[in-house]
Amino acid sequence: MDAFTRFGAEAKFSKFMLLRLSSVFLVQTWFVPDEYWQSLEVAHRLSFGYGFLTWEWAEGIRSLIHPFFIAIVYRYLANLQVDSVITLIYVPCIFQAIFTAYSEWLFCSVISRKLNQRTVSWFVILQLSSWYMYYIGSRTLGNTVEMNFILIGICNYLDRNRGLFVFCVCISCYMRPTCGAFWFLFVIQFIFAECSWLFSRKGWNAIIFLAIISLESWWYGRWILIPYEFLQFNVFSNFSSFYGVHSWHWYLTNAIPTLIGPMMFPVFIALWQFPRSEKKEMILLILLSSILYITCHSLIGHKEIRFLTPIVPLFNLLAASSIANFSGQWKKVAFALILIWNIPIAWYLSLRHQRGVLDATLFLGSNLSSQDSVLFLMPCHSTPLYSHVHVNATLEFLKCPPNLSGTENYVDEADVFYQQPSTWLEKNVETPPTYLVFFDVLANQISNYLSNNNYQLVHNFFHTDLPEGRIGKYVLIFHQSNAFTA
Repeated sequence: MDAFTRFGAEAKFSKFMLLRLSSVFLVQTWFVPDEYWQSLEVAHRLSFGYGFLTWEWAEGIRSLIHPFFIAIVYRYLANLQVDSVITLIYVPCIFQAIFTAYSEWLFCSVISRKLNQRTVSWFVILQLSSWYMYYIGSRTLGNTVEMNFILIGICNYLDRNRGLFVFCVCISCYMRPTCGAFWFLFVIQFIFAECSWLFSRKGWNAIIFLAIISLESWWYGRWILIPYEFLQFNVFSNFSSFYGVHSWHWYLTNAIPTLIGPMMFPVFIALWQFPRSEKKEMILLILLSSILYITCHSLIGHKEIRFLTPIVPLFNLLAASSIANFSGQWKKVAFALILIWNIPIAWYLSLRHQRGVLDATLFLGSNLSSQDSVLFLMPCHSTPLYSHVHVNATLEFLKCPPNLSGTENYVDEADVFYQQPSTWLEKNVETPPTYLVFFDVLANQISNYLSNNNYQLVHNFFHTDLPEGRIGKYVLIFHQSNAFTA
């Protein structure tokens, strides 16, 4: 047994948990708005009665399931009188990190009974060293939860825990209906294998989901089926294309190479050697389901790298099945490439790139009172809001909902602002807010407004080495008072 096999010989929960928990505190950067606006912000509104709900919640295309459980955590913290900004930020991430670690550990435990030890050991190495898994594993994103339920669902499918398998499929598809593309082949095979069992059940899963539908219908004030609304908006009406469109091959040519880097070569080798692989029925099912998942997402114009989160561990499994058969020398080369690729990216994206907006919001959270007001002059949803401030102050930002009403020549508020920033401020801001927050690229364009209204720079935060367009290198905070003290 070589050193690599010995390292992953036991897929201990502690390995995964310690690494994922470390990411809670070491990942200090911004990734995408949904990490906050579709989870923490909604949970804050549910728990404390104030906060901003984005247009998705008015249209009814988001499920309450994820933010509801975060809201329970928030209320528990409030009852213990420890609902500070720090606990509201970190405690949900700690729970998410533990859930991610559990799903990874369970997946390793189950496949260790199906595959040889070398393959499982390399899967552990790839999963623990993946920059993306470290970057995403503790974030409060629906895509991370989707990945967790897919891994747990596969485990229950392989172990023939039929009820739990059905539950994982249903809950993941209800939260993210596009997840159905991955589960399609699993469900077809399950129906043929377990037809008699399905008809013998008393429908406890149906009762659970009827309760969920009733709760969400009460929340939205009308009877509503979230998966239908989600698909109607994102797929059938294609409103999601308002937020950007990529070519059909973007996932294959950009996203996947970014996510797994040099491990693409072992994946290609695994596909080439597939007919001779062990447990090829299981691998084939996972492989075809992943391909179907990528294909269906490729047909949708709006694409984001986070949409592939659920299948990153499955790519690692394919790569592991190939590396396990490498000679000793080539295993060392593979291990070196893994470290060279993942460590610098994990460090840079976790600690440096796009951190300014979070640092600025934390600064505001430690200085705001309920009498203060803040205006974020940034691309919409560039920062968290009440979940990272936890003060019932007036917080405003530039809005950018899609053209839901079919208005001709529609331009959202953010685009209107950036056409003539100073003019927009003069026309739309009656009472200058206590704080203005914006990227440094905007400073010269609104300098007259700042001086005319007695604003002074109180702090600037590094944001990125790669400023682009409306995103600057620094986040600036201006305060309308000469007497301000940090």
